[in-house]
Amino acid sequence: MGESFERFDCLVVGAGIAGITAARKMVAAGFSVCLLDKSRGLGGRFATRRIEGQSFDHGAQFFTSRGKVFSAEVQNWVEAGIARPWFGKPGDERFCGVGGMNQLAKELSAGLDVRRGQKVEWVRFSHGVWSVRSNQGAFQGYRLLLTNPAPQAIGLLETSEVGYCKEFIGTLRLIEYEKCISLMLLLGSELGLSEYGIIQFEVEEPISTITETSVKGITDLPGIVIQSGPEFAEKNFAASSNTVFKRLTDALPISVNLEVKGMSVQKWRFAKRKNHALECFFNQNESNFLWHSGDGYNAPRIEGAFLSGERVAESIISSLSMNHIPNSQRPGKR
Repeated sequence: MGESFERFDCLVVGAGIAGITAARKMVAAGFSVCLLDKSRGLGGRFATRRIEGQSFDHGAQFFTSRGKVFSAEVQNWVEAGIARPWFGKPGDERFCGVGGMNQLAKELSAGLDVRRGQKVEWVRFSHGVWSVRSNQGAFQGYRLLLTNPAPQAIGLLETSEVGYCKEFIGTLRLIEYEKCISLMLLLGSELGLSEYGIIQFEVEEPISTITETSVKGITDLPGIVIQSGPEFAEKNFAASSNTVFKRLTDALPISVNLEVKGMSVQKWRFAKRKNHALECFFNQNESNFLWHSGDGYNAPRIEGAFLSGERVAESIISSLSMNHIPNSQRPGKR
């Protein structure tokens, strides 16, 4: 007997903001969508980790809303009680998730078919259908959307020997990323760094930001998140957690004896995309029903990921509608 595949209208690799946004829009349009993410959690840079029962945002510390479309969406999140303004002047606020950034991602993905712990190992396009195999299962879809970082998407396509995607891969090669290291510390006492619990440095080296988590409102006990600049991360990416701790705490702009109760380190290989000449919101190979989206395109921010997810979903919905599949023949709708 052949391998058994679960079937959907669209498969989405990566359950970050771009993937979640795109899936929400496609599901709202009536299509079946399955998101596959290699992590135990979801949300991408909307990442939160627990130390001794306390939550620490170790990815994006906040997000902004510049354009009308995303500003309207953020207002919906605020009204729903899943996001709130954190600091900044009216019209230039910084927002965060209520209860942590990852909690916001969980709220946005409610009702979606998200499969976690799914490391996609191989993809293939044949007879108008994408077959995807992970470490835990096998799936098929009429459309395939990759939202993982460009280097990971390239690796997947090249490993799968998808030779007809050379131009598609060529665009992906233009997207490069800076690294970042996040040091999370549960402390015995407050530091009182600033009114809102965050310091952002104009010169990002060796430290880019320091966030006091209890002031931010996501921990009951004192704690901080120190995020490195890209040069520090590049030089120390292979360093041990203890070495990272010493080098970053030695660089703190305050003189204090830290009473450390718990520690965790997160190394982000694809933290922020570097500048490039691409002006598109996503990449597509329409002849093979393949797309890639994320904050690697329009803007290297949460807003950029959201807008990329919105635009790519519109493209995929249009493609599915033009190549109409009767309900009786749709995967997952038999």
